[in-house]
Amino acid sequence: MLRSSVQHLTDALIVPHTALTLRSRAWTPARSLLGGLGLRLPLLIVASLLTAGAWIAAQEVGLRHASLLLVGAGLGVALNRSGFGFAGAWRSVLVERRGAGFRAQLALLAMLTLAFFPLFALGEAFGRPLFDVVRPVGVALLAGAFLFGIGAQLASACSSGSLAGLGNGKLRYVLVVAFMVVGATLGSAHIGWWESRPSWFSFSMLREWGPVGGIAGNLALIGALAGLSIWSERARHGRLHRHPSSDYNWLRGPWPMSRGVAVLALLCVVTLLLSGRPWVIMSALPLWGAKLIGVSGIPWDVAFWDYWGTDTRIDALEASLWTDVTTLMIGGLILGTALAVALAGSLRLHWKISAAEGLSAAVGGLLLGYGGVVGLGCNIGAFLAGVSSGSLHGWVWLSAAFAGTATVVALRSVGARLRRSS
Repeated sequence: MLRSSVQHLTDALIVPHTALTLRSRAWTPARSLLGGLGLRLPLLIVASLLTAGAWIAAQEVGLRHASLLLVGAGLGVALNRSGFGFAGAWRSVLVERRGAGFRAQLALLAMLTLAFFPLFALGEAFGRPLFDVVRPVGVALLAGAFLFGIGAQLASACSSGSLAGLGNGKLRYVLVVAFMVVGATLGSAHIGWWESRPSWFSFSMLREWGPVGGIAGNLALIGALAGLSIWSERARHGRLHRHPSSDYNWLRGPWPMSRGVAVLALLCVVTLLLSGRPWVIMSALPLWGAKLIGVSGIPWDVAFWDYWGTDTRIDALEASLWTDVTTLMIGGLILGTALAVALAGSLRLHWKISAAEGLSAAVGGLLLGYGGVVGLGCNIGAFLAGVSSGSLHGWVWLSAAFAGTATVVALRSVGARLRRSS
């Protein structure tokens, strides 16, 4: 009975690989998005939607918001073209001892450290104040990041990867993102309880050690982790894995990872200069949930939740979504991914999904949203933004998210052994 129950649980955790690289998608059988209407029409539709979105944002709010929507589109293109991601890279470190994807994340962090620390030290750019992301380390951060790590493996993508999955036309990620919104809304409803849990310290290398010492400290940590990753991979496989050389095309892709990291770093710097803070994702999701509650007629007054107790959040709740920078960048990211796929002539609808895969996507999305709000951010807003701001909480968040990832990896391993034995 025990073996049967454990096997049933682990079967539900097993989902197909859904990496967002061009190479894997090219061999996925699926029908064209618009049947026999040709490959150019999807490209024209996506480009038109992106242009219309930027025009409306410029008319409703201003050129800065329109520019940030286009920056989000650029991020979507870069993520798709290079295959850069988080959840798959963490799983690869734990399962295969392959660290190329994780080292790409570290390379991006090193670039952002060199770019962000001097800007944060100045405190402003072009007359606009700049705000770093420094958060306390406590129970909420650890619990939220742990749940996020579990959710990322069940969803087979992190928050940015799940949103990019929408641009690939995958039904799986419609479920993931929908339940991410539900989870984030629940997290915002519970945030008062989590904020009352113990919180131990807050530490910024930049604030405590200055820009030179902060850069040195952050780069030392990044270098140590990169060295550990290289040692681990060589110890298991004897040498580092290298992708075979091939012809790369800026327009149709794919891109080498180094090119993707460089473009992502540039766009993250542009985001900081235009918005005044690093790239984030999770703050938009509880906002969407709250607005959906408002229009649905559900008798919940979310304005009295502790999460909406700050002036900036309550202002966002009362304003149009066109004024929310994070929402615009997410919309741009989805359309940018779709544009990249359409340029490659491979925009498809992937509507086939099993019951187990649907369940895994729903539970994964729920944990991604809930953990992202409770844990003070996701892989973008807590890890990427936190570390590039010099905050120690970004590294602690990564450790807890890795622990969540390892939990799912261990359960899948148990399930595989049970299937072999039976």
